[in-house]
Amino acid sequence: PGAQGGLFDPPPVGGEEQGKQYMKLDLEGGATVLFPHKIDQDPEAHGGNGWVQTIDWCPGRLRYQADKKIKAGKELRVLKTLELTEIQAADSNKWRPNDSGTDMRQ
Repeated sequence: PGAQGGLFDPPPVGGEEQGKQYMKLDLEGGATVLFPHKIDQDPEAHGGNGWVQTIDWCPGRLRYQADKKIKAGKELRVLKTLELTEIQAADSNKWRPNDSGTDMRQ
């Protein structure tokens, strides 16, 4: 169960303390989800880092990962970015990012 090898491109989840507020589930059918089970609404919490919800799934020959990143504090309901990755499932291990979940800079 779950996406092969876990999340294709693990998103940044902040520091260690913020990272403990996330839950990862491997689901039947080749999908893995990552989401916060607790969200601090204090704008100063975790250095103002936002939050992310991720799903990685492989329904056939293509593999997909969607990352929904939201802002922190008072802007908690504001979408920061929505990212979609699409890759051939057979090539996903060859092209797996190795940035340890570093956020892409705009």
